[in-house]
Amino acid sequence: MEGYFQLGFLRKKHGYKGEVILHIESDHPARYASLDVLFLEESGAPIPYFISSIRSHITAEFIVRLEDVVEEAQVDAVVGRTVYLPDDALPELDDDQYYYHEIIGYTASDPAIEGQLMVEEVMDRPGQPLLVLRHPSKEDLILIPLVEAFVLEVNKAEKHIRLEAPPELYTL
Repeated sequence: MEGYFQLGFLRKKHGYKGEVILHIESDHPARYASLDVLFLEESGAPIPYFISSIRSHITAEFIVRLEDVVEEAQVDAVVGRTVYLPDDALPELDDDQYYYHEIIGYTASDPAIEGQLMVEEVMDRPGQPLLVLRHPSKEDLILIPLVEAFVLEVNKAEKHIRLEAPPELYTL
């Protein structure tokens, strides 16, 4: 959804009083301990769900109660759903830092491969994130680990990433 970022998801019901477990996908989940609204996607649009109570559960999870979501069928309907927040809720980053969703659509180049690449996606994997790149002359997508050793520069002004990855990664 344009203008929103994925915060996490509603993992499961908590008890029988209409509460759900909100799993936060962030390096600093405590930043979101005082949320008063979250957004769920419905028909491609962000729909606000106001939080009537929120309390800590474990490190990256909170127990939340959503206003007007009280009956078991209503709770079941939101469990498993992805939770979004507006982009302006993100903390400001230094010039040399970026959020993964920001670089989608950037062009990329590497001396190991001719032509311009396009960043299609960033797959956030437990071991390391992967850049998913499209090359105009290749049918298959190219996966490059998003690690400091391979990323020379991320130029936000030009929306371009300079890479220097082993050539073998481009032929896998």
